[in-house]
Order: sequence, then structure tokens, then C-alpha cells
Amino acid sequence: MIGALWTGISGLAGQQTALDNESNNIANVNTIGYKSSRISFADQMYQDRIGKGTTILDAEKLYTQGNLKMTGVSYDMALSGDGFFTVSNTRGGGTAESFYTRAGNFRMGDTGTLQDAAGNDVQGWAMVSLTDGDITTTNSNVKKFTSDYTKLAASQIVKKSTSIETLTAKMTDYTTSAQADNLIAMTGAGYKTKSTKIADVEALITSYSSMLKAYSANPDVTSISSTAQKSYADFDMDTAVVDADDEIYIYINGSKYSQPFDTDEKTTLQKLTDQISNIPGITAFVGDVKESNEPSSAIAGGATGNPSNVIIIKSLVPGESVTIGDAVIVHDSVETKKTTGDEVTAVMGQGIKAVESARDALKEAVAGKQRDVWKPADLGTIATDDTLKYTLDIDGTDYSVLITEGENDVIEVPTGRYGDDTLSTTLADGNKVALLVEAINQDTTINQKVKAFSINGNLVIESLEAGKEFAGKIEFGDVSVPSTAEKSKNSDYSVNSGTSAEFIEIKTTINQSASKDSLQLRLDTLKISDSAFGDFNIDSSGLITMKQDGATFAIGQAAIALFNNNRGLEPVGDNLLSATTASGVAIYNLNNNKTADIKGKTLELSTADLSESLVNLMVFQRAFEANAKSITTADAILNTLINLKR
Repeated sequence: MIGALWTGISGLAGQQTALDNESNNIANVNTIGYKSSRISFADQMYQDRIGKGTTILDAEKLYTQGNLKMTGVSYDMALSGDGFFTVSNTRGGGTAESFYTRAGNFRMGDTGTLQDAAGNDVQGWAMVSLTDGDITTTNSNVKKFTSDYTKLAASQIVKKSTSIETLTAKMTDYTTSAQADNLIAMTGAGYKTKSTKIADVEALITSYSSMLKAYSANPDVTSISSTAQKSYADFDMDTAVVDADDEIYIYINGSKYSQPFDTDEKTTLQKLTDQISNIPGITAFVGDVKESNEPSSAIAGGATGNPSNVIIIKSLVPGESVTIGDAVIVHDSVETKKTTGDEVTAVMGQGIKAVESARDALKEAVAGKQRDVWKPADLGTIATDDTLKYTLDIDGTDYSVLITEGENDVIEVPTGRYGDDTLSTTLADGNKVALLVEAINQDTTINQKVKAFSINGNLVIESLEAGKEFAGKIEFGDVSVPSTAEKSKNSDYSVNSGTSAEFIEIKTTINQSASKDSLQLRLDTLKISDSAFGDFNIDSSGLITMKQDGATFAIGQAAIALFNNNRGLEPVGDNLLSATTASGVAIYNLNNNKTADIKGKTLELSTADLSESLVNLMVFQRAFEANAKSITTADAILNTLINLKR
């Protein structure tokens, strides 16, 4: 009889536990990500083949997939498949503790991190802090996107084997800052109108965007830089161009560019060169006026050797071929074909180096190079025994070169950019342009910062780095009293070679082989932009992006944890689970491969089934009552036995 009492009591206790569990399921029927649980009953030990009641082996969570509900809320996310979000309690002191959850009702916390409803930080692979190597800018004072950068060149996410990169380039408004070159100063020397400078930038934007897309499609390809084509057309003028019925023309990319005779052969050639320079994505110059202090291989390789008759044609777009057709002189209706050729052939690169080639070309076209111009008349007169001094201030440091009459009264100065002729001149001769070109280009300090040219008789001093500004001045004076008169540059002629805008490219990186951390969402905290917020998005792999002003930045990736035994996880409340010895440690796969997919703007509903729970309540109630009846029955029999003794 005593055995029946204890057996009934164990039944009461078991059904009471089952009732408690089912009540908890009912209470959490609307809890996000809740997994219903069930009681695992087991019979107890036996004596003489008679069991001694029931025991509870486990109240086990059933990790079945819950229904998904679209919410439209940006930070809501749900897991479809096996896995758990990882969160960390960073609010208390000491070491942060990791927990796991299926509840994806997240939000941006007051610190800018992605958090759950209880304020725990969601964990994942965070964006690596930006360094100077991640930023390419024409303004060293600007290291992030600001409201001034209104023009987007391109933005591309690149998924590599163990990392995710975002490459984004923006510009200030180059359409308003661009200015046409001065025609008198720059004719035949890469002269560009305002509209052509803008068209050059847009052609280079297309190239940069194309290279980024190709890199994103195949980021592990062998990296090769792109090379810009450089060609020439040698109008050697053996056949004269002497009157209005004569002309010269050339075919470029299948289009004919023609120039009738104008004033003289030099002017005619310069005007044709200017037409070529105003083809978007191309620049051209007469060989003796600009581009390099080194001899031209084009001249040495078959042209006449007279650079004043050669047009150099360069593609501004690295890797893009330019088709040079016939170059012809027409005299007395007779056409004479002239020599053309390629000095450097175009090479279309690939990988990140091709992207960098396109970026650098775009940066130079956008920012341009500062170009200071002095006409000979601007330099004025100079007396024998005077000094001639050029001073350069860049980044707050002064550099200067001083020319004085010395032991050698005659100074030999090369006159052509490609030729070998020299000019014998002295300060007294007044050929100050030639003297300054030679002095600046030979000074080992200054020539690292700027380069000097004689273009159409004018002194032109140009920055070697796109976007790098400098302050230069020319002074004349008596040897004993130097720097008595300053000669200012000509403001009408001194126009930037590009659009005078600013350029910045930022590369962000998510290192998927690094340890997990909190996911920062504010773009200003990440030092990407001075504006904090954008449009949040998460893809099925957990990649978090923020879109702002047309640019999309990959800023983190939520980490999905897998366990050997999900049922071994220990519920701790607040929709959180903790790992135990039974569950094993959390396992993370690269790029969340073979884990649950993440659904953005969606929540996983509770798996508790209200109708099933109500049925179970009735079953457990009847079982409880039946166990109570077995106890009362055993008690009545026991009383009868006791009364028999009496």
C-alpha cells in the first residue's frame, strides 16, 4: 500500500511539472523567437517487475522553425534554418559574457551598436578601423566623406575569400568648378574647354566603375596595372601648308578632324592639336611644348626629329585603345600621308591594380594640377648683375632657387622639350623664361614638387601631384639687396589643368578571420562620413550595409552560431540561451556558410501552439486527477487494514 502512495505522488509531481511547462508555452505564445518545450517523462525503478512511478528526464526545447512575419522594420531580422544570433552583455563590469538567441528584434543602441531589446550588443565580424592606407584623397585635411562631396563616382562591395571590402569614390561638384584653359597660353599643349574637362571626368568615372565591377566579379585574379596609350602623328611639313586651300587632317577612332591653313604651319598644327585635345578622354600636344624633359622615343623611332611638327596623342583612360588613322597634308588638292605610330600601346589591366590605375587617372582629371603661368611681359625687365629667384611654399615649407651672374656669364639652356638644341643666354639677355625652366627643373629639391615648362613662350610651373597646392613667387633684385621686386603670376592664364574639384576614395574592410565584436552602425563613428545615418540593410549571409547618398558601405557581418546539440543550451530568460557542456561551444563558419539564412525586416514567431497547449492542459489535468485518485484509493485501503488490527 505504501508503494502505491509514493507512485501516485510521483505521478502528481510529474503532471504538475507538465502543467507548469505547458503554462510557460502558453505564456510565450507571442514571444519573438520562442521555442516551445515539452516534458520528457520516464518510468522509475522497478521492484518485482512493478514500477515505482514516473520521473522527469528533461524539459526539452524543440528547435523547429517558426513562422516568419514581415514587419518592414529596418533592424528586424529572422533566422531561417539552423543557428543562433550571438549577443554579448557588455553592460556589467568584468568580462563580457556571450549568449545566443533566435529573437531578432534588434535596434541601434545609444552607442551606435546593433543591440537586442535588452541592450546586449549583437556580435559579428566588425569593420576594421580605417587607416591612411585606406583613404586616397586630393585634400590631406579631408579623411572622410562630407556634404561637399556630392558626386558619386562608384561604390562596389567586393567579397574575397576571407574578407569583404567596399570601395567608394566621391567628388565635389566638378561641373561648377571646371574652367576652360587659356587658349593663348595652352594652344597646342593639351588645351581643354570646360565642357571637355567635364566630359573627361565622366569618361574616367565610367572606366573606374567598370574596373570596380570586374574586380568584384573576380577579386582573386592576378593583379595587373592598366597602361594608357600614347601615339604620335608626324606632320613633317615636307609638303608645305601655305594657303587657305590647304589643310591637314587626321582620323581618330574613325572620326575625321580637319584644320584648314591658318596664319602659318605652326598655328595650323596647334589648332588641329586643340581639336584632338577636346575629344573626351584624349589629350594632345605639339611635341616641343610640354609633357616631359626626356627625349621622345616617338621622335627617335621614325619621326622627323623636329618635335614642332609632331602631335603627341594620349589616352586619359588607362587601358582604353585609341585608333589612330591616316594623318594627311593636303596641298594644291594633293594628299600626302604622314607617319603615325604608337609610342606606348594600351594595356587593359585586371584586379585591384587596374582599379588603382583608373582611380589615379580619375583623381588627376578631377583635381587637376595647379598651373601657374607668367607671360614674358609679366616678368618685366632685369638688369645685369641682378638676381632671379623662384621661391616655392608647399605644405608650409619654403624651397627656393636663385640665379645670379657667376663665373660663367653664358648659361646653356635646352630650348626644346625633345630636341637637343641649346640656347646661350645671360641674365642681361632677358630670356628669363628659359633660365627659370632650367633652374627649377635642375634643382633637386624643387623638382620633386613641381615641374617647369616653356609653353608658347610662357613660363608654366605645374604641380607634380594632382590636387597638391603650392605658393610660388618670382623675385628680381640687386645682388646686394635680393628680392626687391615680386612678379606675380598671370591670373588670367593660370588655370588648373583639371576641373579644380576634390576627390576621395575610401576602402572599408571586414576581416572574417578576426574575432567577433560589437557591430557599429554609425558612419560618423566609423569615420566614413560626417553624417551618421543611412539606410540599413542585411543580406541572407548576415552582411550589414549602410546606404548613404547613393553609396553603399559594408560595415559588418552578423555572426551565426551553430552547436553540436541545440537541446543542450540552457535558457536563461530575456530570450537568451547560454552554452553548456552538453551543447558544446559555438561554431562559426566563414561567411556564415551552411548556417541559417537571415531575412531582413522579418521576425520569427513563437513555435508555441495555443490549441495544442489547451488540449495538453486537459490531458495533464485528467492525469493529475487520476493520480490523485490512486492516492486516495491506496489511502482508503491502508485505513481498512489499520482498522482490521483494531
